[in-house]
Amino acid sequence: MSRENSDNRTWIFEEAPIAQAVFTMAIPTIITQLINIVYNFADTWYVGRTGSAAMMAALSVSLPVFIIIQALANLFGIGGASAISRALGRGEAARARKIFAFSFFGGFLAAVIYGTTVFFSRPLLIPLIGGSEDSYPYIYNYMFWTMVVGAIPTLGNALCGHLVRSIGAAKEAGFGLSMGGVLNIILDPLFMFVLLPHGMEVTGAAIATCLSNAIALTYFLVYLYRHRDNPVFTFSPEDFTLGEGIPGEVFSIGTAAALQTSLAMVSNIFANKLVVEYGSAAVAGMGIAKKVNMIAFNTTMGLTQGVLPLIAYNYGARKYERMQKTIRFTASVALCFTICCTILFRLFARQFITFFINEPASAEFGTRFLSVLAFAAPLCALSYMANTIFQAAGKRRSSFILSIMRKGVMDIPAMYIFKMLIGLNGVTWATPFAEVTSAVTALILYMEFRKILD
Repeated sequence: MSRENSDNRTWIFEEAPIAQAVFTMAIPTIITQLINIVYNFADTWYVGRTGSAAMMAALSVSLPVFIIIQALANLFGIGGASAISRALGRGEAARARKIFAFSFFGGFLAAVIYGTTVFFSRPLLIPLIGGSEDSYPYIYNYMFWTMVVGAIPTLGNALCGHLVRSIGAAKEAGFGLSMGGVLNIILDPLFMFVLLPHGMEVTGAAIATCLSNAIALTYFLVYLYRHRDNPVFTFSPEDFTLGEGIPGEVFSIGTAAALQTSLAMVSNIFANKLVVEYGSAAVAGMGIAKKVNMIAFNTTMGLTQGVLPLIAYNYGARKYERMQKTIRFTASVALCFTICCTILFRLFARQFITFFINEPASAEFGTRFLSVLAFAAPLCALSYMANTIFQAAGKRRSSFILSIMRKGVMDIPAMYIFKMLIGLNGVTWATPFAEVTSAVTALILYMEFRKILD
């Protein structure tokens, strides 16, 4: 089986040394996450140059609603990718093709529905998620370009990345996803400071994001068309089916992945609502601290998502020893990395925050928040790894439990309780607290999962 054949990737799944297999699958995904972090930072950094706390707050408040698009992409993308890789591991290429068709067409339909909903609900939605009088117009325009006009490009870009990665094409998936981030970094200053007048910097950032994702989606569609002879890829509606248990298989895992992302959005909304009484500077500081913390969280997410097809394939093929070696190696790398992040964020919190905004009040809030959030990084590595295992193996119950433990069940009540006990900082202490409980839960669920492999 040729290693050079881009359409025949079973060697990396079945025979490659564990470290090589993990890094081959994970590095493109990690790079994608890092580039996405950079372009998120770019929006924050460029808007921060305006010195407007209202504009900074607009980005923070809009983020949770933008995350819903990622949740929908995960519903069809992660659910579909897991099912496709397991089907390939069992040697069921025809079923994998039908799963691809369901995930592909279903995801684009979801984007249309979501974009339409956001368009008509913005006046009611913005106050609900923490928008204030001074940030309202910026949020309104940002949502239009990124979540109405940009719904299909943003969701489709992420969805195609998951589906292309499911067959082992990690480099190709990583290139497409990274393209959107790189283009956004380039286009941001052009639209924010050159093409649009002063005061429309947030709108410029939104247009740049929309256009960048549209170009990246075009790359994926061209890639899929050129590789339509692959037994998995298809544009034919005839391959779409609601039968054979395919929707249930996709949604059983995709729902937990979407729920985890959606609950993160809900958690952010509650955090913004609790912090907004301290002013736009506090909301802006919270948003910047969370974006810095994304370095640890998103890199770990990229690592674990990258190896999902590898774990799923070997689970489907019943090669449990190779699967467990992959898990141990990946978890070790994730844990070492996140411990380093915690140390750096604690030591240089103010430097990280002031890189993005020098406005004194926002910088002070952000420094306090980041110093607390830093403790959550190593714990999230354990939770992400465990959830990836459950998603790859199709263990919807375990994935569902872990998803709601991380965000929603524990952290939202903790925000209110800790705020009453220790004040504003209590809102951020809820995150490490929730990560402790989810990490313990993850270990218990994983030990149960291990029993079926012996």
